[in-house]
Amino acid sequence: MRTLEILFATALCLLISGCVSTLPQGSSSMSPAPVCQDSALPIPARVSYPGTGEPPSVFIISPPFDGGIMAGNVTIVVEVTNFTLVSPGGKNSAATGHLIYYQDVVPPVLEGVPAFTRPGTYGVSSETTFGWEGITPGTHTFAVQLVNADNTPLNPPFVDAIDVTAVVPGMITDPET
Repeated sequence: MRTLEILFATALCLLISGCVSTLPQGSSSMSPAPVCQDSALPIPARVSYPGTGEPPSVFIISPPFDGGIMAGNVTIVVEVTNFTLVSPGGKNSAATGHLIYYQDVVPPVLEGVPAFTRPGTYGVSSETTFGWEGITPGTHTFAVQLVNADNTPLNPPFVDAIDVTAVVPGMITDPET
């Protein structure tokens, strides 16, 4: 399923960017590389990153993707690289900012607009752990985004998300018993 999602996302990106395959008419095999022709969308310039020169990243390391969790209180743990976490507020500065954690919403990534969602669906923090309370049984999506001091997304945005299933004791039975 994950492979299908990646293939779909790649195809969508190629379609949006105006990239087309270099298949000769009647050919039945894909060319190794797409060629972009007069795209209406600009091709982004190479972004320069301070420090190591590598882009920042954020990854949710706990709970695991597609994992099972107990309903109730859930702690999200993330790993951040090439980015300095500081308290929210103040002036925007390259490769520094904080995190916004999300529950069951799509993180907004519109440049220059604070990345907030409905109250109760996000939390702002400079810590690599964040707790959610009152998680009900069922499937949930948790996400995290690196943001500037003013809560706006980085350009380009850096987001990670996971899906998990929350259960309560007794929901899962052992088929052996």
